[in-house]
Amino acid sequence: MISYTRTIGACFCATFLASPALAASFGGAAKPITDFANGSEVSTVGTYISGVNLLNDNVGGVGVDTTINGVLFKNTAPGQFFEGGGSFANSSFVYHGGDGFADPNLWSSGGAYDTLADSQIFNIDDPNVNAGDGYGVINLTPGTRYLLQVFMLDDRAGVSKTFPVQFQQVAWAGNFDQIDNTNPPVEIGYLDNISIGGNGVTHATGEIATVAVTIDPGYNGLLVNTWNNGAFDGMQLRQLGVAGDYNGNGTVGPEDYAIWRSSFGSTTNLAADGNFNGVVDDADYVVWRDALVGPGSGSGGSLKSAAVPEPNTLLLATVVITIFGGAFHSRRRSA
Repeated sequence: MISYTRTIGACFCATFLASPALAASFGGAAKPITDFANGSEVSTVGTYISGVNLLNDNVGGVGVDTTINGVLFKNTAPGQFFEGGGSFANSSFVYHGGDGFADPNLWSSGGAYDTLADSQIFNIDDPNVNAGDGYGVINLTPGTRYLLQVFMLDDRAGVSKTFPVQFQQVAWAGNFDQIDNTNPPVEIGYLDNISIGGNGVTHATGEIATVAVTIDPGYNGLLVNTWNNGAFDGMQLRQLGVAGDYNGNGTVGPEDYAIWRSSFGSTTNLAADGNFNGVVDDADYVVWRDALVGPGSGSGGSLKSAAVPEPNTLLLATVVITIFGGAFHSRRRSA
């Protein structure tokens, strides 16, 4: 799966270079669903905010909740703007256009995703408008790190769809799905070549996009958009903690590096997947390093040119810096 990071006025991998309070950030990837039975790809990282089962009018027009991997996806029904029939103030998602389609045959593979995949929204993009279309994520706080998952499922035999997903930061007006266009939507991320559809024999080629985002001051949400016959079935929003904190204790230190080192190369143990690309790799060391000592601290101040040091050398250096750095500052304070 090809994934791209597009952050205005920033260089490659700016996702973790800029301070979240100063610049929007985006990082992540879309991956094919493999655990159809249990839905383990549904993330439980961070703190749950909300989930939505998009426009699920598959039971006589009545919205239906579903729970996957312990995560609740609240219903929406035709005519409702927000998940669970709530109001703007107490919701996290808003319907902002597109056509709803519901049919039990959308997903005959069963398993954990059965209810979520019985309905979808398509025709989301307005080809005559370059901004302002998509399914909305609302009530976000600038500078806060969020994890967003977008679920795209369809196993109908003979159906084959390949499409992109675009992420824009948006200023919602607070009245249903109205946008305050005095601060126009701005693209902060883009994923390409997502594929869904069935082969008529086994499971679908559904995919889940998992991305970490922050938004700029002046914005309070996102628009998630697609075209080329793309379709969405559900979304989940979670709040993330400190970047590089791989053991979840609220701070960044040598113990987080140890987790990265021990899980390097893993695609299943993803506690140290700091950029949410689905594998623990060199880029996740960079996330940890920048959180510990500041961005651009590698060779030449560039992420692209910064080499990942030998694990033992780095761990020893980190401990030495921590001990002697603390002693140096202690002397300064007592002088």
